[in-house]
This record gives sequence, C-alpha cells and structure tokens, in this order.
Amino acid sequence: MMKSLIASTLLTCGLAIPALAQEARPVLSSESAGQIVEGCLAWAEDNDIKIIISVYDQGVDLMAYQRMDGAPMGSIEISHWKGRSSANFDRPTAEFAELAPNYPAIYSAPGIATFRGGVPIRTDYGVHIGGVGVSGASSENDELCAIAGIEAAGLAHSQSETE
Repeated sequence: MMKSLIASTLLTCGLAIPALAQEARPVLSSESAGQIVEGCLAWAEDNDIKIIISVYDQGVDLMAYQRMDGAPMGSIEISHWKGRSSANFDRPTAEFAELAPNYPAIYSAPGIATFRGGVPIRTDYGVHIGGVGVSGASSENDELCAIAGIEAAGLAHSQSETE
C-alpha cells in the first residue's frame, strides 16, 4: 500500500511540473520598442525630416508605431512593410534592394521590402528579436534613422556589431 501511495505521489508530482518544450529566448519588450521610437524621433528631429516608425517583434507583431506630424500619409504602409520584412526575414531591406536587380522575382515576393529603411533588431549578443521600418524621408535617411533608434535602445542592428 505504501509503495503504491509513493508511486502515485511521484507520478502526480511529475505530471504537475511542466516540461519545457523549447529553449527560452530573448524577446523585444514594449519598453525597448518605445525606446526605439524615441531614438528615431530624436534623430529625425535633429535631421529635420518627418518620418513614420513601425517596430515589430520577431513574431511580426506590431509593438510600437509613431507618425510624426507632417509625415507623408502614403508612407504609413511602407513603414509597416519595411518593419515586417526585417522582422520576418532577419535582414535589412537594403540587402533585398541590392539583390533585386539581379533577381527580379524579389520584387514580387510577398512581404519583402526592396528599398532601405527596414532594419533587424538584435540583442547585444546577436539574437534576432524584431525589425523596425522607417519611411517618409530618403531611403538612406530612413535606414540611418532606424539604426539610430535601435542604438538608442541599447540594441544591435547587425551581426558584425555583435561579433
């Protein structure tokens, strides 16, 4: 009887402890997403440009968004497109822009932005945790603004930074 009770208790306790099916990994917090937006806004103001910022986590969920007064309305969806592209593919959209002339199918591939302004977000040790898309200025300034926002949050934007 006692052995049966012990076995039953051990079995019950073993089932009550959840098994981890996957490794824990860092995620983009709403605080960091907000810091990215603030860093982008500061850079845009310093450079006298009007932009729209879309920050996505690695699951391609919108975490933060801001449209500056006077930023072009048509750039709203473009900022989303760039941010989703970098969050989903773990690449800066500049890479797709460089590849597209030689691989024209990229232009029609779903969800891939083909000009600068989308930048992946990484932890300081290289784990991909999202993407930010900036639109409204020149593509080069959109990209620089996105990088400034990521850096303002204390995060990285490329593998080379983390090596």
